Amino acid sequence: MTDRLDITFEGPRVDEAGVPMSDLHTVVEHTQAALRAMLLHMAGSTVGRGRPPEWVRQQGSLRLIGTSPGSLCANFLLAPAANGQALINTGQEALDAILKSQGPADPSLPDPVRGHLGRIGADLSDEVSGILLGGANGRTPLRIGRARRSDRPQPVAEPAVLHGLLLEVNWERHTAQLHEPYGTARYVRLQFAPALDGDMRRLATQYVTVRGSGRISDDDHWVSVHVEDIEGDRSMWEPFDREAFLNNPNPRIFDPAEVVKASEPFDVDEFIRVIREGRDA
Repeated sequence: MTDRLDITFEGPRVDEAGVPMSDLHTVVEHTQAALRAMLLHMAGSTVGRGRPPEWVRQQGSLRLIGTSPGSLCANFLLAPAANGQALINTGQEALDAILKSQGPADPSLPDPVRGHLGRIGADLSDEVSGILLGGANGRTPLRIGRARRSDRPQPVAEPAVLHGLLLEVNWERHTAQLHEPYGTARYVRLQFAPALDGDMRRLATQYVTVRGSGRISDDDHWVSVHVEDIEGDRSMWEPFDREAFLNNPNPRIFDPAEVVKASEPFDVDEFIRVIREGRDA
C-alpha cells in the first residue's frame, strides 16, 4: 500500500508550455472525489450528494508536497491526522485499490469511483492528452486519456420544481431566466417549448413555480431546466391578500388525520443536528 500519489500530465506542449491551472484543479478534484467514494464503499456507506463525513474528508484528502524533476509531475500525500498521528490504513487501501485498477472501465470498481475517474478524461482541455496516476510502489501507473467529445458522458436530467422571478423571456429562442427571490445575481437558465409561449408572455417579470427537468452542477446548483409546466406564484415579499385567500377555489385545508407521525420515538437533538449539517453541505 502507499500514501503517495504522483500525477503526471501528458500533452504535445506540456514540457515547454506547462499545464493550465484548470486542468490541474480538475484532475485533483476528481481524483480526490474518487478516493473518498472508494472510502465510503469500503465502509459500506451509500455515496450521495452533499458533504461527506468528517472521517472521509480527513482520510481522503490529498496534499501537494512538490513536483518531480524532468517531467510535469505533481506529488501528493494523503493528509495526516489532525493530531499529527498516522492514520489507519483505510485511506491507503482506498488509494491502492484505485491505482491497481484499470481505471474508469474497470468493472471491479464501484460505479461512483468509476464515474469520478471517467470525469477526469471528460473534463481535460485540449492541451492535455492524458494523465498518469502512480504511487511509490513501482507499479505501472494508471493512465487516463482525454475522452473524445463523442465519448464524454452526457449529464443526466433530474426532476425539477423551482420557485423564482421569471425574467429575460426570449420568445424567439424560447429561453428565459429564473432568478432567486432574494435579490442575488444567481439564476437558472430556462428552455421552453413553443406551446408555453402564452404562459411565458403572461407571467414574465412575475414570481412563478416551474416544473420540468434539468441539470445540477457539482456544487448542487441548478444549471438549466427544460420547462414542462409553469404557473404564477405569490412572492414572499408581497403583502397577504385576505380577499384572494378567502376566494381561493382550491384552498389547502389542514386535516389532522393526514398528518404523518413518527412510528417510533426518535432523538430530536440528532434530527436537528442532521438538518444543520445538511444546510452546511
